[in-house]
Amino acid sequence: MIKEVRTIGNATIYLGDSLEIMRGMPDKSINMIFTDPPYGHNNNNGDLIHNREKALGKSKGKEAEARPIANDGAEANEIFKNALPEFNRLLDSGCCCCCCGGGGGPDPQFARWSLWMDEVFNFKQMVVWDKGKIGMGWHYRRSYETVLVADKKGSKPKWFATAKNIENIIRPGDYGIKKIIPKKTDHPTPKPIELPTHFIGLHSQPGDVVFDPFMGAGSTGVAAIKSGRKFVGIEIDPHWFEVACKRLEAA
Repeated sequence: MIKEVRTIGNATIYLGDSLEIMRGMPDKSINMIFTDPPYGHNNNNGDLIHNREKALGKSKGKEAEARPIANDGAEANEIFKNALPEFNRLLDSGCCCCCCGGGGGPDPQFARWSLWMDEVFNFKQMVVWDKGKIGMGWHYRRSYETVLVADKKGSKPKWFATAKNIENIIRPGDYGIKKIIPKKTDHPTPKPIELPTHFIGLHSQPGDVVFDPFMGAGSTGVAAIKSGRKFVGIEIDPHWFEVACKRLEAA
């Protein structure tokens, strides 16, 4: 069910459930997907990140309350798996799906999602984003995240890089990508705009349509618009929908 839809320049964004909205979108209407779905880790909902904010005094009073991400519990895996056939239907021939994934830990989310993607697409690569700073954890503290890349089957994958040295590791400072430490008013898992910008440049051309069905605060949309692409996004949380609208208006 679409609760609201707004058109902002070359961006069309929906408030509502991504699976329901995608089912109403036309076949082969998307040229690239870059998305950061909920991982099923209950981020910032009484977890280590949330408690660290309180311990360091970054969140006080009401702001010390959890900031859970919608559908970030056990249901996240089912949502992602059910979304993959829709991604495949929406993507045009030879187009690419880039999906952010976790950086290790006791739940091998990135490995599970890679296998599921390979059932629907041709799994191309797991790109490691080395964030350059020690993250959360105790044993083997997290210092990287992943971007899972897959191509639509049946046609030659589109690749628009002009350089021949594109690696499967993004090192600190590459392409201007820097780790974001979210403030208490930010989305709990923000991505720097430069991250989707990098992949958008590799897998799409100006005028193409970039899609993010788990839009959050709109980083992919801002990257797409600033790169001369069109954008379609979906977000289920009304607060982050409004934040994304404001960011797209500014872009």
